[in-house]
Amino acid sequence: MTSRVLVVVPEPSLRENLSRALRARGVGVDACEESTEVYAAVGRGRTWVRAVIALDLAGTDGATLAHDLLQQMPALEITFLTGGTDASVLCRAQAVGTLVWPPFGMGPLCERIAPPVRASGTFARRTTSRRSLRPPAVSVGKK
Repeated sequence: MTSRVLVVVPEPSLRENLSRALRARGVGVDACEESTEVYAAVGRGRTWVRAVIALDLAGTDGATLAHDLLQQMPALEITFLTGGTDASVLCRAQAVGTLVWPPFGMGPLCERIAPPVRASGTFARRTTSRRSLRPPAVSVGKK
C-alpha cells in the first residue's frame, strides 16, 4: 500500500464500508469521524495523497477542513460527499475539490478515489472499439 487516503465521514457505516472497499483495492486508509482527529494527525506529521471528506462535520464543515489541509498539502486531491448543506459551503467545496452527490455507489466512488493500477504502475482502463462489438462475418455461398 503506497498511497494513503484520508476518509473523514461522521456516519460509522458509510465510513467503515468505504474504508473496507478502499483497502480491498490495496489503498491505505486513515478513517476519521471528525475534524479534530484530522488536525491531530496532521500535527503528528501525517500526509495523504487523496481525501474523502463529508461536508457535514461536527464542529466545522468539510470545506473549511479541506482548506486547512491544502495549506499543509497543496497537491491533495479532495472528493466531497455532499448532503443537505448550506450553499456557501457547497461553493467553497467546489472551488477546491470534486463534489459527489448521494446515493453513493461504493464501486464508482472507490474508482474515483483510487483507480485500478496495473503492476507496471499504469492505470488500467478498458477500451472497446465498435469493430470489436460486431459479430464475425459469415460467408454464405458455394464452396
